[in-house]
Parts: sequence; C-alpha cells; structure tokens
Amino acid sequence: NPKKNLKSERSRKPPIQLTMASRAAKIALVAREVFGTLPNRGVRTGLQFLKKPLTGAYHARFYMEPIEPFARKAQRACSLVPLYTSELQERRLNKLRVLRQRGKGPPKKGTGKKSK
Repeated sequence: NPKKNLKSERSRKPPIQLTMASRAAKIALVAREVFGTLPNRGVRTGLQFLKKPLTGAYHARFYMEPIEPFARKAQRACSLVPLYTSELQERRLNKLRVLRQRGKGPPKKGTGKKSK
C-alpha cells in the first residue's frame, strides 16, 4: 500500500544527530542575534577593523595642518600682513647664525671645496 508507506515515513522521527545539529544551529543563530556576532566560516571578513572606533579626528587634532602656506598666501595677497616665520625656521636661522660666528657655517656660493 503506497498510502501506508507515506504515513509511516512522515510519522518516523529523524535520526537524533540531525535534530541535535539543527537545534545547535538554532541556538547559534539566536546567540548571533543576541550578541551581534557573525558565524565562523573560516573566511577573513575584516570585521575586527570595522568594529574599532574611528581615529581620524584624533589624528587630525594631533597632527595639525601647518599654517605656513596660508600665511604665505595672505602675505602675497596683502602687503600689510607681517612676514611669518615658523619656530622651526627661526631655530634653523639662529643655528646658522651661531655656526657662522664660530666659522663652521656653510661656505658662500661658489667658494666650496670643488670650486677652482
């Protein structure tokens, strides 16, 4: 009887391994939803870096833009703006002045070692 076989197949429970696997899959699915994680698939997704907070604002604050280009533009645009020299530039000029006083500064143009 084909009808009897269908009924007996439907009423038959699946093997225990399948139910345990599907139950574990359901638990894993709920856990992923609760904890907001992704399934382990053995593939690199880059999620570790996407989870990290963005640090661009901190970098921008720490490494500020130099104001020298803006100061030069302002000097070119208006002659009333005083000359701008950065601390680094002042330090270099000061060091050069001290070295020249001691006779250790760079030679003048055309009076170097290789000139004849």
